[in-house]
Amino acid sequence: MNDMIGIVWFKDESAYRRALEIFTDSKSMPDTFKDWKALVGKQLEEVRRIGDIALRADFDPETFIDWCNLRGFQANSQARTAFAEHVVLEYQKTGKGTVIE
Repeated sequence: MNDMIGIVWFKDESAYRRALEIFTDSKSMPDTFKDWKALVGKQLEEVRRIGDIALRADFDPETFIDWCNLRGFQANSQARTAFAEHVVLEYQKTGKGTVIE
């Protein structure tokens, strides 16, 4: 069976800029939305190459902050990874979510 990989997904430049404002490790992120899209494009190529499935973990800044607070996370890479994994688990339970084609 193929693995399902959650990818934190920013819908637009505005959401990406807001994310950089709230992430405690924003310096480790690409500087621009365009750069982020290029990076994700490469990640998606690799996911597909090895036969895994990518699932979009839609990012809403305010919801993410609440999600982090409820689970004791700082808004950083560890939280982003946990959030993406949470979205995958929810998809596996409910079938609701967006597979990235």
